[in-house]
Amino acid sequence: MSIVPIGGRIKAASIGLDHLYAANGVSVDQHIAELRRVPLDEFRTAFFPRTGRAFDQAIRGVGFYRPSLKTDQGMGGNFLPFTIDPDLEETDLSCRAIGCEEGFAIEEAWNTDSNGSAHEVRDAFRGFDLERTHAVLQRLETRRAEKGRLPFFFIRPAIPERPIVFGKDILGRVDLAVKHAIKMRIGDAEVQELYRGGSLRPANLIYCQPDVFVLTDGTVAVEKINCPDVGFFLAAIDTEGSRILPQVRSIMEGMRAKVVERIIERMGKNITIVTRDEVLGQQEDVLELREIAVLLRALKKHGAKAGVIPVSGVGSVPNGTALLLLNLDYRSESTEYLLRRHSAGEVECFPNPYLQMECQRATELTETMLDLKDKLHQQFFDLARSQPSGESGTCDVLRLIDRALTRSGNESDIIHAVLETEVVPVFRKSLHSWRQFAARAARPENKGGQIRFRSIPATPGNLMLTSSTGPRLHAFRFMWVA
Repeated sequence: MSIVPIGGRIKAASIGLDHLYAANGVSVDQHIAELRRVPLDEFRTAFFPRTGRAFDQAIRGVGFYRPSLKTDQGMGGNFLPFTIDPDLEETDLSCRAIGCEEGFAIEEAWNTDSNGSAHEVRDAFRGFDLERTHAVLQRLETRRAEKGRLPFFFIRPAIPERPIVFGKDILGRVDLAVKHAIKMRIGDAEVQELYRGGSLRPANLIYCQPDVFVLTDGTVAVEKINCPDVGFFLAAIDTEGSRILPQVRSIMEGMRAKVVERIIERMGKNITIVTRDEVLGQQEDVLELREIAVLLRALKKHGAKAGVIPVSGVGSVPNGTALLLLNLDYRSESTEYLLRRHSAGEVECFPNPYLQMECQRATELTETMLDLKDKLHQQFFDLARSQPSGESGTCDVLRLIDRALTRSGNESDIIHAVLETEVVPVFRKSLHSWRQFAARAARPENKGGQIRFRSIPATPGNLMLTSSTGPRLHAFRFMWVA
């Protein structure tokens, strides 16, 4: 069990933290109000292709915080390469700036006819000519869907001014932290499986992608375990014209070779990949579709017989089928076939679905639980959604929120509120931020479950990446194989 010693991706917020920490003598909320009225150009880029009213609506809500307090994959964030040198004794953890970034447009799977505009979109977006890109998009069709409404998915690869290379010191700490996190998840999954399924099957974990905070003081903290999530999709896109993507692609191709070798070693040469129904039926996740295409091609190249089915189709596969589970939604009714046949021992799942469920909730970061059925916790929620009049009232509410969080052991400025269906970024010192969290938590799809406040250990002073807008929140995505 180990980290693949090749490298990985840095998932970074697309806007630095200066606008939240340097308020020029006014309160954070006053500063945020002005930024919402006159947003930085960086915000317009982070929210593209939202423009006009759609942009105004997004920046007034919780979306305002996403490009600076989350490490998203698309326009709201950058991704950069990092490498691992197993012979390097001591890692250079000094801060470095983002050297350059470029825009890259990936055609959605349903977009089979761009009216000859695909090259024009890519060319315009590569240099972030958003006006020209928007003009071309206006000529193309869109669709109604949960994901992939536009004909292109936009990403923002970047590179640091100096490469980030992890040596033995950091690699050893990451390896120990990830092993500990996975051991805990396996234990919790076994408890859940015995309780809900009445039987116990092997963990069958082959690979996963941990997101890890590595800070300038050498702190290592596992944020979450992606089991498995995507990354290999980069081997299925044309990187022509890109200076940056070939570097990331080279790293991912090396890791893909290791993972595919291990899949065949563990599962044999008859493999069925399982994904969400909407991925195959509605083509709603272009990155997952390309991930599947890359895996199928690589498995077949190594002599395996591989196919793909939606999770609702698990009920009809023959007994003894080996299933490779991709990103499944266990709130969906279609997963009941999977869990039923897994518990009966009729299919062998990689990983065990109960472990995959447990990994979705996994973190090594400090968490505070908020149960709205509890009277004291309801009082906290009432504070979060309050709208006091005047600066004095705002300060009083923030002081009470801060006191409650501190008592529960949460001392971070940056907090991720984990709701039933989403993760909401919160800036502790902003009441506007807390009100946006409360509005999201009150939505019908988020009601009923506990809310977890996850403490993000990053501060402007301990981050390894910076930019023209200040230090960038970021996490390192490694590849781990069993």
